[in-house]
Amino acid sequence: MKYLKKLYSNFGISVLIVTQVIFILLFNSLINAHQKPLIGTNKISGGDFTLRSSEGPLTLSDLRGSVILIFFGYTACPSVCPISLATISHAFNKMNQNDLKRTKALFISLDPERDTVKILKQYTGYFHKNIVGLTDKIDVLTKVAKQYGMKYEKTLVPESELGYVISHSSDIIVLNLKGQPSRSFPHDTDSKPLVNYIKKILNGS
Repeated sequence: MKYLKKLYSNFGISVLIVTQVIFILLFNSLINAHQKPLIGTNKISGGDFTLRSSEGPLTLSDLRGSVILIFFGYTACPSVCPISLATISHAFNKMNQNDLKRTKALFISLDPERDTVKILKQYTGYFHKNIVGLTDKIDVLTKVAKQYGMKYEKTLVPESELGYVISHSSDIIVLNLKGQPSRSFPHDTDSKPLVNYIKKILNGS
C-alpha cells in the first residue's frame, strides 16, 4: 500500500505505531466502504468552540498559549484518519518535552452517533497522549466544521457493515498561540516540515 510505504520510508515511524495503524486500517476496512477524502477546504474563519472530551467540556480559548493542531474525521475512517493521526504522532515524537507541553492536537469526530468520548479516548490513545478526541451533537459539530472550512458528507452504503461512509476534507490545521488559523498541511505530509512549523510558532519566529 502506497501510504504505508510512505509511513516507513519518509516518516520512520516506530514499529509500534505502524502496527497500530495497520490494525486500525484492516479493522476499519472490514466494517466500512472505500472512502476518498474530499479535496480542499472552504474558507477557514476559525473561532472559539466548546466540545466534549473524555475529561469533560474543552474550550479552544482555554488552550491559548499553545500550538493547536485540528483534524476532523471519525474512528471508523478506513484510511485517511489513521494516517493523519500517525503523521501527528510522529511529529510529536520528534519534539522535546518542553515543546510538547505547549502543543496539542484535537481530533474532532464527524460521527457523533458512533464516536462516544470513551471510544475517542481509546482511539486517540493508540497514537499519542497529546491527541484529544472531541465530539458533541451533530449541529454543534457542523458549526465547528464550517468555522474551520471542512467539507464533509455522509453517504449511506447498505452493503457495508457500518452502513455508511463519511467523506471529509483531510487537511491538518495549525493554530498559532492566539488560537488563530495559521497554516494547513496535507494529512500525509512528511513530519519534518510540520515539526519545524510548530517550533517556529513556539519560538515566536
